[in-house]
Amino acid sequence: MNKVIIFAIIFISFILVQPASAQEPIGIILKTNLLNLVAKGPSFSIEKTFVQKYGLEFSYSAGELNWGRDYNYKGYLLRGKMYAYKIKSREVTPFFGVYVGTLNKTIISNAEVHPTGFFSIGRNRNFETNSLRSGLNLGLSYQPFKRLVLEATTGIGYGKYFNMKNYLSQPPPKGYLDFQLWLSVGYNF
Repeated sequence: MNKVIIFAIIFISFILVQPASAQEPIGIILKTNLLNLVAKGPSFSIEKTFVQKYGLEFSYSAGELNWGRDYNYKGYLLRGKMYAYKIKSREVTPFFGVYVGTLNKTIISNAEVHPTGFFSIGRNRNFETNSLRSGLNLGLSYQPFKRLVLEATTGIGYGKYFNMKNYLSQPPPKGYLDFQLWLSVGYNF
């Protein structure tokens, strides 16, 4: 955890200490994922764009999704982006890239057995874990005004569990399909 915080400080320092001639018009963007409001937790990102064609984004999000199971999470994400063409105001700009990150989560769920005893829905899960995840992302970025940024991003990859505490006798999963959906709004400095 301390390594991630040190990396974030170095990353932010690198972004903020750029020569004036290297700053592009879009420069630094602070964003939040509006979909994380459903999870009742914070989400923020800082992105630095280079030559209005490449981007490097550092994100943090935390929350809980308690739909049929108790699921609490918090994690960091680093995304590398390549925009299809130079970013311009009032134009939708597609992008693609890769991501890597960590995710700490707790999952508790109980299978429901049909009254006949022949069918069950769900799985019994009760564990806390850390994970390392990576994958591909693609999305669309739009600047309706000079400073406002709207972005839709999706990502798919794989997460590998480590440091797991399993509270059931059955073996826990080794990893998971990592799917992300972000609808972000941000401010461009």
